[in-house]
Parts: sequence; structure tokens; C-alpha cells
Amino acid sequence: MHLLRTVTSVLVLFAVLSSARAQQYGFVQYTTQQGLAQSQVRSIAQDQRGFLWFGTLGGVSRFDGKVFNNHALQEGLPDVQVNAILTTRSGEVWLGTGAGLVRSRNGIDFEVVPIPGPVAAPKIMALAEGLGSSIYAATESDGVLVIDGGRVKGLELPIEVTQGARAMITTPDGELYIGTSSGLVRWRTGQWSLVGKGNDRPKRISALALDGNGNIWVGTFGEGLFQVHPDGGISEIDESRGLLQNNVRCVLVDGRNRVWVGTKFGLNRLEGDLSSGPDAPGVHMRAYTVHQGMPNDNVWCIFQDASGDVWVGTDGAGVLRYAGDRFVTFTVKDGLCSDQVMCLVADHAGDLWMGTYGNGICRMDGMAMISTLDGLPNNTVWCGTMDTAGDLWFGTSDGLCHLHDGEVRPINASSRLAGQRVLSIWCSPEGDLWCGTRDGISVIDRHGQVITFPDDASGPGHSIRGIVAGPDGALWLATDQGIGRYDGQAFAHWGKEAGAASDVVFCVVMDDHGRTWAGTSNGLTCIENGGPTSIRLATDFGSNYIDLLLRDADGMIWAGTNNGLFYFRPDSLLQDPGAAEHIDLSDGLRSLEFNLNAGFRDGSGRCFFGSASGTVVHDPDRAGPWDDRTPPPLYITGVRSFLQATDWRGHCDSIARATALPVGLRLPFRRNYLTFDYTGLSLSDPEQVRYRYRLLDVDQEWLAPTDARSASYSNLPQGHFTFQVSAAVHGGAWGPPVLFPFEVLPPFWLRWWFFVFIGVIASLIIWGIMHYRSTQRLRRERTRQLMLRSRMLQLEQQALNANMNRHFVFNALNSIQYHINRQDRGTANRYLTSFAKLIRKNLDASQSDTTTLAEELERLELYLVLEHMRFKDRFDYDLVIDPSVRTGSVRLPAMLLQPYVENSIWHGILPMERQGHVRIRVAAGAPGRVQVHIADDGIGVVRSRSLKNGADGDHISRGIDITKGRADVLRELHVTDIRITGPVEVLQEDGTPAGTTVTIDLPYNHPPHPAGQDLQDGPTPLIFEER
Repeated sequence: MHLLRTVTSVLVLFAVLSSARAQQYGFVQYTTQQGLAQSQVRSIAQDQRGFLWFGTLGGVSRFDGKVFNNHALQEGLPDVQVNAILTTRSGEVWLGTGAGLVRSRNGIDFEVVPIPGPVAAPKIMALAEGLGSSIYAATESDGVLVIDGGRVKGLELPIEVTQGARAMITTPDGELYIGTSSGLVRWRTGQWSLVGKGNDRPKRISALALDGNGNIWVGTFGEGLFQVHPDGGISEIDESRGLLQNNVRCVLVDGRNRVWVGTKFGLNRLEGDLSSGPDAPGVHMRAYTVHQGMPNDNVWCIFQDASGDVWVGTDGAGVLRYAGDRFVTFTVKDGLCSDQVMCLVADHAGDLWMGTYGNGICRMDGMAMISTLDGLPNNTVWCGTMDTAGDLWFGTSDGLCHLHDGEVRPINASSRLAGQRVLSIWCSPEGDLWCGTRDGISVIDRHGQVITFPDDASGPGHSIRGIVAGPDGALWLATDQGIGRYDGQAFAHWGKEAGAASDVVFCVVMDDHGRTWAGTSNGLTCIENGGPTSIRLATDFGSNYIDLLLRDADGMIWAGTNNGLFYFRPDSLLQDPGAAEHIDLSDGLRSLEFNLNAGFRDGSGRCFFGSASGTVVHDPDRAGPWDDRTPPPLYITGVRSFLQATDWRGHCDSIARATALPVGLRLPFRRNYLTFDYTGLSLSDPEQVRYRYRLLDVDQEWLAPTDARSASYSNLPQGHFTFQVSAAVHGGAWGPPVLFPFEVLPPFWLRWWFFVFIGVIASLIIWGIMHYRSTQRLRRERTRQLMLRSRMLQLEQQALNANMNRHFVFNALNSIQYHINRQDRGTANRYLTSFAKLIRKNLDASQSDTTTLAEELERLELYLVLEHMRFKDRFDYDLVIDPSVRTGSVRLPAMLLQPYVENSIWHGILPMERQGHVRIRVAAGAPGRVQVHIADDGIGVVRSRSLKNGADGDHISRGIDITKGRADVLRELHVTDIRITGPVEVLQEDGTPAGTTVTIDLPYNHPPHPAGQDLQDGPTPLIFEER
């Protein structure tokens, strides 16, 4: 029995593999060369934000579709072996490692979860999320742990039951299923039980999955796959039923309720209605191995992401993404005679025949092959068509070949076009064959006659690679002279000079609106209403080197290029040159290069494209939502300063736990060169994601779309900014922008405190300068005042000497002696009393810089009394004071008036023979001033000067000069403003002298200056302050 079962299993496996060899599926491989942490992938998960996580034997990788971010020991993992990954509903990522449990709240920072007990770092094999916030962790030899609210405890199960736990799942109602070496354990509300009975119970469980019907799929080591039904029934699938191997490593139920099984030999996929078990009608199994296109079929884990893509973790070949069956490739592995298919033609029975480059003609099912050994003129076949009789015609590098029911039929020599490379062929409704060659067009009518149109100036052109008929019956040609058109009478051409994309045209096709589309070596050209429009499909050269054009059943046009396939709606592309969608390796293609005019659409709508690595088949019925243009999730992943990773702590309010981005970022002014990293999560087609961004208050509009995943701004000024970035799948709508606000602080020289500081410094500097200048000015002023005061003292001394000169004292004493000798005691006493009083007042006046006008007039009157007593017969005088003048409020330098009165007496009156008169009048002057007028009726100034003799004249002259000098010094000291006018000679009407007059103008009510500042006041002696 065992031998029979083994033989049966081998036969079934051979049958599965043989049937599966009919096509090659697309798988996109990611290895360490693309950035994966390590090639042995043990677990796969997707977090709430859309990032994929791969647990390997060398750490864990986070993947955004283009870039892997790897984390290992240096990022906080206790061990590099990551056996399990769990992403929770709250957005946390849990890692089960070979030495404990790790948690990450933001996908960047990791923390080890402390586990109490004798084994602090157990080997975690599986993780599951329960109700609430509880987490279950299955260990290799220490049972199942429950982590809830920060507490860790063991699940109350016998240790022998949980020994060798490898897998766990939870159901929506909170049940926990644990796959162990003893079997499948059910845990619910503190109670446990083994699922199944006796020998039918699955053992040595390796994988668990729950489908939409409540079935639990159980993978085992050695016993294959089990289906546990909700009613407790169990169905088994093993190698005898098509399973690649009974050692199942992983199980996945995808969004379409299909069951994927991973083994060391590849993948199995169960399709159909599995609610009644794997034996139900319509259920079939498909295998994926290296023979079906897998780069490596040593499968360890499998996962389906949120967009429906299936990811396969291998044991040594990295990660594979299953691109689906939208595009399937047939190669020589599948029975084709060559991977280089140049043309495809269906016969009257619907069988597809392929012309190849160098290997002749073969039928797609591999059951028929035709070469030169069978009469084919040349094994390089360029084109083919079916005529009105149902026969096939092929153009080769050495003429035509005619097939009837799969056999080569001879062609007469004139119709065979021997020696010519037939590049294109078209059969008219009348049965005429139009053949495009290097040298023009040859037409073979239904009677075998050949008509040739040479490639001269009026002909079709050179190298006719494509011929199609327009709705009006005109033929459109792809030539080396541009796009040609033949209306039955003449040929016309549209080349580069006429507006076509290029002169070299490879293919031509008509759209549903009768427009002509031509593929050239430099893009597309559309001719509508006689005018060409050129369109480039992309910016690179390969995307615009268009080898084939094919219209599908929906009116879409497919373009095969040297950079993959493009498809577009003609109307949309004419309105928007960017409306073409690009199909590349990520969509399942095995090659990006397509062959000349190797396109075909069969009766069921399937499209066939000849590529450099086989024939690509696209079945619209299997396409599904593969052209989804929903904007991808977009995240700002980092902010860098001067292109370097930056720790923003200390420059922000906080670090966001979910994104690890700074919140409330405030940049110092010198760190104003920022780079923003962002990513739009399109795991299946990251190359199609486009971004636009702007910086508010810097960019007025969105910048041009780009595929760059970072944006840099340098020399940012101070202020508040918001960075915005938006993403879209190529041709789709833009998603909502993601924002990142930040502030660039002003430089210190623009901060308020700096302005205050500068203001204080400037004020101190200005104050210092002003203080220095003031000090210097005060020093100069004090020096000047010192000099002036010295001069004033000298003048006062001279004034005192002048007022008490030896002549006056001698004469006064003589006069007193004279009256004493005459025994005139009364007169002598009066004279002596007045003289003594005058001397005392003069001496008192020498102790003060200023005196009141009243005191000065009193002293002046004493002087006049003495002089009049001596010269009572020579002059008389009067002193008149205006009552409105307050002489006590007017201050003036002491002994200021006497020199002028003395001058009037001695030089104006005494030289006369008659008696003279001295008049002194004090009256109010200008507002705030007082005038003292001293007048005499003496001989006048001129005659007085002529009569002067030495001593007396000098003495009097010095007194007046001294008085004027004192007035000048006082004016320079800003003590008082004394204005002296005269002595001025007074003339009579006849011009004779009538005396002299002097006017002394004094300030009225001038406040006294403080002592020591200008001049001393009162009897206080003058004090000089040393500096």
C-alpha cells in the first residue's frame, strides 16, 4: 500500500507539474542586493501604516516598496533571528526573536519586553493578538506567554501540550488555536482541548490559517494539509492529491478565499468553493515552482498585503512578490520552439502559430513545428497572416511560405519572392497578398500574378514593416521614409519634416475612430484629418522605441517598446501625453524588450506579445483591479539637516511616538538647510508613484511632479513654514497633502534681546562718548574758567589798586591833614569817616566777585563825597535813581562804576577852569535790564587825551581798561552780560566838546551762580577744585 501510494503521488505530481508547465508566472525578487537584511526570511507582516516587515535570520527589515530599513543588534534587538512578527490594531510592531520579545511603537525604536521566570529570553516561535490588548507569544519549550497591560504570565496549559508550539491564530470571538507537536490546541475562557480525535487528529503542526467560512487550515510536518471544518470535521490534502510536499511550512488564505500552501518544493494554490472541502466539484490546485517562473521555490512563509499582493519568503533567496496572472509568459520551457517570437497568427481552427527568429514556425501547444527541413524557406520568420481560404502565409528572410493544414505548400517561383526579406504581409478582402519588403511592396493576386511597387520617389518607400487597411480602404504603411498611405492611385508620406516623430516607422495600427497610429524610433505619431501629432510616452529612449502596436477588444492600444509595455486610450493620450500606463517587470513581465510587430489578439480577447524572453499573454478577464489609481498612503519619514541624520531633541517640543518626527521643531538659524524624506507606499508598483511638494511662504505653487523621495531647501530665512507633500499613482488623482510645520528662529542679531542688548551697548557707548566729551569739555571749561578767574583776580587786584591808588590815598590823607591843621575838626572828622568807610567797603568788595547795585552806588557816593570835599569848588554831582529800579536785585562786579566816575572828574572836569558837573542816573533799560548813565560836562575825550601826562593818565586809563576786561571775562564765564558803551564824547551844535558819557547796561534780576561753579559770591573766599 505504501508503495502504491508513493507511485500514485509521483504520477499526480508529474501530472500537476506537466499541466503547470504551460506558462511562466511573474515573480519580483528582493534580495540583499536590494537591501533586505538577510536572504532567509522567516516571517512577513504589514503594519497599520502600510509598511511591510520581513523577519530574517539577520534582523528585521521594514520595506516601503523601494527602500529597506534594517534593524538588528545595534538597534536594540536581543537576537538577529526574527521568527515571528505581529502588527497590532494599535499600530505597534511585535517581534519574536531567538532570545526574547521585542516591541516597537513607531517602527523605529525598539524595546525588549522583560519576561519573568527562569528563562528570561525564550525563543519566540509565533505571535497572535487576542481580544483587548492581550498578546500571545508561543515559545519553543516554555509554553505560551500572555502579555496584557504590561504584565507577562504563562498560559495555564500543561507543558507537554504546548511543547514545540510553532503557530497560533485567534478567531473573532476570542478563541486561541495553538499548533504544537502534540496537535491543535483550542483555548477559550481558561479551558483547553485538542481538536480532532485519534489518528485523524493533525500532529506536528507547522502553520495555521483561518478562512472566511470559519475553516481552520492546518499545515503539518509530514502529514500534509488539513481542513478543520466549523462542525469539527477534518479533511486531508497530501501529496497524493497534488500537494508538492507533505512538509508544509506555511499556509495563507487570501482575500479571495484561496488557500496558498508553502513547502520546500514551491507553492500550491487551492481554488474554488472550499466550504465543502477540497474534494468538492470545481476545486482545483495550481503549483508554482521554478518551472512556473519562481526564482526560488524553497518557500518558508507567505503573506498577503492590504492591496492583495502575495509575498513569499524563501529560505535563501530573499522575498518574492507574486505579480499575479495578469501577464503570463510562455517560453521554450512550455513547449515553444523559441523565446524569440516575431509574429503570431491564428488558423481557421483557432490554433495559434508563431514565427520565430531562427527556429522556424511552431504551434503554441508545442505539437507542431516547421523548419527548413520541412520546406520553410528560412528559419527566421518576420510576419504572417491568414488568407481568405484559411491558409497561413508567413514572410521569412528568404521569401514567402504557404501553410495548408499545418503543411508547407509549394509556391511557384514568380510568387515566392525568393531572396527577399518579407517584413510585413496583409491579405485584402479579395484575397490579394500585399507583401512589404526591404525594396518596396510586392502584391500577389489571387491568380498568382506579382505586381511590384519599387521604393523610388513615387513608390511606397524602403523597408515596409507594417501594412494595415483604413476604414476608407486606403493602406497605411510603416516605412523608413515615414508613415505611408496608398489610396489606390498614389503614395503619400508623412516624415519627420511633416511633423511625425521620426522617419523610421516600425508599426502602424488603426483606432476605433479611424485614426492612424504609428510607432517609430522616437515615439508615437497619430494622423488625424491629414495632420500628424507626435507624442513621447516617457523621457527615456527605450520607452519611445516602439516595436509593436496592438488594439484590444476595448479599443485600448498597446505599445511594445524597449522598456516594457504601454497601454492607453487614444482620446485620453491625445488630450494628455502622460495618460499612458506603463507595464514593467513589477507587473509580471520577464523582459522589457518587445519584438517587431509581434502582437496578436485572439477571438477571446486575449493579447499576445512577443518579447525577448518569451511570449507574453494578457487575459483581460484575469486583470482584476490592477489599474487602481488610488493615491498611495504617504508619510514623511525623516527630517535631516545638511543632508545628515539629525537628533532633534532639544530643538522641538517632543518627538512623535508614531512617526519619530519632531513636534514643534524650531531650527537655529545656522541649521537652515533641511531635507525632508517621504515615501508613498505602493508596494506592487513603486516606480509609478509621483510626488509634488511645496514649502508654504516660499513656493507659490506646487513644484513639478517628480519621483524623488526627498526635497531639500537651503538658506531658509527666519519665520514659520509648513512643508507639504502629496503623492499620486502615475495618471491618478493627487492624494491629500501631508504637512510638517516648523520654525526657523531668527539669528541672534535679530532677536529682541539682542536689540535690547545692542540698545544698551549703544546707549552706554553714546553715554560714554558724551560723558567723555562732557568731561573733556568740563575740563576745558574749568581750565578756561581757571584762567579767566586768574585773570579776574588779577583784574580785581588791579581794580582795587586802581580804586585805592597812591595818589588818591595820599591826597585824601593830605586833605585830612589840611583840615586838621586848620583846626577844622568837623570837616576833618567827616572826611576821615568817609575815607575810612570807603576803604572798608573797597576791602570788603575785594572779598566778593559781585555786589548789588545798591552797595556799588553807596560806595560810589562815598567816593564822590570825598572828591567833592577835596574839590568842592571844581565840580558838583547828582545821583538819580529811578524808583522803578530795584537796585538790590541787580548784581554787578564790585568797583565797576568808580573808574568811570573818577575818569570824568580827573580827565573831564578838573582840567577845566570852570566848575563842572557829574551826573549819575540809574534807570530801567530793555526788559530785564538796568542802565547806569555817567555823564560830565568836561573837556571831552579828544582834548583829554591830548592833555594827558604820564602817571596820572596811565593810572586812569588802566582803571577803565581793567573794568572793561573784567566785564569781558564775566561775559566769557557766562556769569553776567554787562555791556559798556563809552566813554563817548558829547558835542554841541557847533561841534565843540560838551563832555563825555558812559552807559553801563546791566542784567536785571540775574540769579546768582552757585559758589565754586563760576565766581564766588559774598565773603566766601574763592576755592579752586583740583583735578
